[in-house]
Amino acid sequence: MALNLEIPTCNEWHVLKGETKYGPYTYQEMIQMLQNKTLFNFDYAWGSHLDSWTSLAELPEFSQDRLTRIAEKETNEEIFNKRKHTRVTVEIPVYAHDNLRLWKGKVENLSEGGALIYMENPLLLPGHIINLHFKSLGKDEVAFNCTAEILTKRLTKQRIQHDTGIHYAVQFLQIPDVGNSQIENWIKEKNKSSDKQVAK
Repeated sequence: MALNLEIPTCNEWHVLKGETKYGPYTYQEMIQMLQNKTLFNFDYAWGSHLDSWTSLAELPEFSQDRLTRIAEKETNEEIFNKRKHTRVTVEIPVYAHDNLRLWKGKVENLSEGGALIYMENPLLLPGHIINLHFKSLGKDEVAFNCTAEILTKRLTKQRIQHDTGIHYAVQFLQIPDVGNSQIENWIKEKNKSSDKQVAK
């Protein structure tokens, strides 16, 4: 099945991992590799329209906005992995640590299976296991701990400093029952408030 694209895109891509070059791949195959976590936005790619190897994070063809627009087209639904869980936009304070250091962060996107976390730590990489402490937001809520694996990190084009903010997508590995219940409640409450806004 071919991708339904609004903008012409190079359809012959090569990937550089370490010193080894792979390819050629179609644009559709590149997207599927990103979805399957065999390709990351810090990997380098080259197409015939490029002067040099460029990280996927810097290529407009692989921007979050571009991929979202492609995924929204009904004819492209089969190209993208369907999410198993509903995601909601939130703002929940969280602490993350790797048994050596502790960082403050903020959950900006949440589902029963994982989260998008913004924190000031450019050093963590996909595959790293971290511990998370979710803070309660009110008297009827509970704080809880869980472990998670980093799936992706969203790089910035600016020079990375020790306090550079980075978005990390994480998948929950171990989470207590009380944590699952709290996440379900956060998602229900967010969906209720969204429904009320739509009703207005």
